[in-house]
Amino acid sequence: MNKHILITGGGTGIGRALAQRFAKKGWLVTIVGRRLNLLQEVAQENPDKITFISADVGKIQDRQKIVNEAKGTLDLLVHNAAVLGPVGPILDQNPENWRTHMATNVEGPLFLTQALLPNLVQNSRVIHISSGAAHQGIPGWGMYCTSKAALYMLGQLLKDELAQRNVWFGSVRPGIVDTPMQEEIRTLDPENFPRVEQFRQYKATGALVTSELVAQYLEWLLLEVSGPQLGEREWDIRDSEWQSAWQKLT
Repeated sequence: MNKHILITGGGTGIGRALAQRFAKKGWLVTIVGRRLNLLQEVAQENPDKITFISADVGKIQDRQKIVNEAKGTLDLLVHNAAVLGPVGPILDQNPENWRTHMATNVEGPLFLTQALLPNLVQNSRVIHISSGAAHQGIPGWGMYCTSKAALYMLGQLLKDELAQRNVWFGSVRPGIVDTPMQEEIRTLDPENFPRVEQFRQYKATGALVTSELVAQYLEWLLLEVSGPQLGEREWDIRDSEWQSAWQKLT
């Protein structure tokens, strides 16, 4: 029986690259995202292996849709979907924006994991895509930093609870990746995001990591690192200690 991976935020960026990589390895891949046209594009590249579910992980009814349509067992669950904005001073945000943001970045991973527990096989793995913003406040990114910090703590709790069910948990910092989110960042107003020029220079100087390289790193973590070791730290693609291991993958 083919192994099965479900990836949220699978229409673009890291999610798309990871879906393509696992499909080429013969895995069954389910991608989830809000934009149907992008999901269809990814699935068309390997229609025998990739299926898609058009859904918003921040909505209760859409999480149920994912559960209903995610057929069969799961070996890997990757929570990659996230939103950045609205961007601006934290004191300027309103309760509605706050709730919508947290629903995607925190509630989505928690309650989708909870709902998919019956699908997760023994020794399966659940991964959160984290960020350095979880550990350092960035002016203008108040909601994003807060949600990623909450996601980090959520992972610390899930790690132990999932282990009791023979499911392994990991959290991963992919670095500053050349994705549509970075395109969004480069268009921001300096008044709302004072560091915007720094991020524009990342692109101009070729300092961004490609989604394909992150997918290579994630494959190594998901398939080669032992289950207990996966939860020992928050993994960072920039950690030189492990680069020789994961960069051997083709």
